[in-house]
Amino acid sequence: MAGGQVGAPDEQAEVVAMSESGGGPPTVERFGRLMRTFPVAVSAGAMAGAWARQENAPAGSAVVVEREVSALGRIGRPWDAPPANTLAFAVVLRPPLPPEVADATWLVAGLGVIVGAASVGGAGLSAWWPDGVVDTETGAPVAATKVEIQLGPGEVRAAIATVRIDLAALGREEPARRDELLEAVLVATDEAAAGLADGTEATATAYEGHCGLIGKRMKLRLLPSGETRGTARGIDKGGGLELASATGMVQRISVDMLRDLVVV
Repeated sequence: MAGGQVGAPDEQAEVVAMSESGGGPPTVERFGRLMRTFPVAVSAGAMAGAWARQENAPAGSAVVVEREVSALGRIGRPWDAPPANTLAFAVVLRPPLPPEVADATWLVAGLGVIVGAASVGGAGLSAWWPDGVVDTETGAPVAATKVEIQLGPGEVRAAIATVRIDLAALGREEPARRDELLEAVLVATDEAAAGLADGTEATATAYEGHCGLIGKRMKLRLLPSGETRGTARGIDKGGGLELASATGMVQRISVDMLRDLVVV
């Protein structure tokens, strides 16, 4: 999936110093939530994670970064679209979940992009488990997500959902259309996150309905090593992929088990 721009060392030092000193943009209310917008920052996820951890940012708080110094996704995968064509933001989630189903928050991030883009006339999009969103017709990457979990005793204290969208892929480079998309995705993410209060089953079912991998045969490379093959059968309530072998045996692949996958 798409990746990022790495700034010069002095630029990185300036951003880190600003963060450590407590400097930065003011917190404002926008789109019915608290929001901070950075012209430059290490990453949207880093800023939102610090806000959640150090200042107890409430659910729905969002950070927008116009240019990320280190726009890295899952397992350090870089985001390749240029900053001018990228909508990069992160949302603080406070899901009422135990740690064993924390990966369901990855599904929330994907649903937010797909449902939000559709609500403002976006092209048909599909989820590419666990962190991708692609054009349904062409399979071209449109967005990437990343979720970082902050755990408390027996609970998920916070989940920081980072989203990066290729605006050119959606034809939304103009500022007004960019803001419309941002608001729509944030609202859709709120709604998907609210559904977790009743458990994760409905979220998994909704994501499965949008997942372009279901029914496809694939090869998966696993962490730290090894690989497996099978047909994607579904998404389980913990956010994992159900992979059926030729013999009918079903294997659960969690997000942290996956290095990469390819449809075969």
